[in-house]
Amino acid sequence: MAASGGGDGVGERPRVAVVGGAHAGGLGDEQAWTAEEAGAVGREIGAAVAEAGCDLVVYSSKPRFIDGHVVAGYLANGPVPAGSVHVRPAFGSSGGRFPEAASQPAAFEHRHEPGDDWEVAFYRSLREVDGLILVGGGRTTLITAMVALAFDIPVAPVAAFGGGGRTAWETLNRVRNQATEEEISALGAAWHPGSTASILATLLGQRRRQREAAAERERLERRAARRSGLGLAASALLLITGLATIPLTYAAGGNAAVNLIALIAGALLTATAGAMTRTAVDRGQDWARAAVLGMSAGAIAVLLFVTAQLATSPDLLTTGGARRLLFFVLSVGFIAGYTFDAVYAKLRQQDVVDTSAVRAVVGTDQEGGSRG
Repeated sequence: MAASGGGDGVGERPRVAVVGGAHAGGLGDEQAWTAEEAGAVGREIGAAVAEAGCDLVVYSSKPRFIDGHVVAGYLANGPVPAGSVHVRPAFGSSGGRFPEAASQPAAFEHRHEPGDDWEVAFYRSLREVDGLILVGGGRTTLITAMVALAFDIPVAPVAAFGGGGRTAWETLNRVRNQATEEEISALGAAWHPGSTASILATLLGQRRRQREAAAERERLERRAARRSGLGLAASALLLITGLATIPLTYAAGGNAAVNLIALIAGALLTATAGAMTRTAVDRGQDWARAAVLGMSAGAIAVLLFVTAQLATSPDLLTTGGARRLLFFVLSVGFIAGYTFDAVYAKLRQQDVVDTSAVRAVVGTDQEGGSRG
């Protein structure tokens, strides 16, 4: 978020930049005000920025821009904190020399942006701005609005004076950023006494909602991180418990019941661990759904695998082969859980496993029974 450089820290004052002027700058749109009116409006805006407790960001003291009038109004409002007028001219530019700096030098903080191209320096400096007021101006004012909308910088374009500000207001009406419908309507109203208070309220309202949205995103990210950590811990615990069935079968010797329980429990545990690991890898959030789907997929895959083995070795569970089979079962369970979506795709295609061996055994039993 580009605006974070100015006033996101605790106790810092928001930084507001005022961009525009009474010159259309090649935009092809006639301005709806004179240079004298621009001066009066600029001083009124500057005073409102100071009253709102905001710092001011300016770029040029040249008469064609509104910056000089805004600075005059800002400093005429009374004492301001040291360094609250941030001047950002391009390197080597003479536009950063404001007359008020001679009588109130402590109020100014100068930083020349690197490079001789004033446009590059200007747009780069927007990263530290917490809000933009656009009044009149030309193409640069319009591009400034586009940059603000692209980088979610609160912006308040004033439509009453035409130029880039009017075009930017029309754009804001389509791409609202954090502005409400009522605030956009207020920015399009005719200029009247008290308009500056409405403009500042619109700008600071956008900033407040922006900060609230950022805080909510941060809260959700912290919550997701905690859930992810708990999910990974649960996955590791399930995997370790599933692997613990291996020494259990060795301790039980040839007990068929213990071997069967170890095969089923171990498969379910490792399948669930695989599904939850997959959720963490994919940065998912639905841990419970993944666990159930993974466990079910693992159970089906392992049952089909074990059935195929029992079809050829009916006494497998009562011999040492059950312990060896458990190594395969745990691996199959984890893989089935991790790739449960592929398992369900196979189930829909009905070709999960070749059951010809099972059918052959069943057919043989049926034939033997009929002969008996």
